Amino acid sequence: DQIKEAIRLGVAKVNVNTESQIAFSNATREFARNYEANEAEYDGKKLFDPRKFLAPGMKAVQGAVEERIDVFGSANKA
Repeated sequence: DQIKEAIRLGVAKVNVNTESQIAFSNATREFARNYEANEAEYDGKKLFDPRKFLAPGMKAVQGAVEERIDVFGSANKA
């Protein structure tokens, strides 16, 4: 992969914010679509709470970041 090769050759900074924003946006939109389809059920579970509404997006960002850490070979490095 080109990113691994660039890192091997000495690239020290790779911007990944856009990937994180896309992951967050996609997961949050999916939650909203599911909410509209199941509004009564979701309201009963109080999923209109912003912390719950945004949780899928945050989890998606975490997954994207963890994947990039693996690709970059940065796991367990300070």
